[in-house]
Amino acid sequence: MAGTRKTRVPMVEQIRLINECRQSGMTDADWCRENDIAVSTFYNWVSRCRKTAADQIPAANYGHLEVPRPKQDVVPIDIVPDH
Repeated sequence: MAGTRKTRVPMVEQIRLINECRQSGMTDADWCRENDIAVSTFYNWVSRCRKTAADQIPAANYGHLEVPRPKQDVVPIDIVPDH
């Protein structure tokens, strides 16, 4: 079975995609899944681009929001069979 390789993404495009991800409000992993990019490939881009264009790469969003989401209450219930 022959493997298929995707074409190399130019660094300018990598930086654009990294910025799009980081500005999306999503975690890197969630954004990568949604955009069909391997997380390992994305972090290779970040590492490579950071060495070349550090001022153009924003910090990662680790799922922390400025306004936290409300937590869901968990309420135990007893299951009673029908008679």
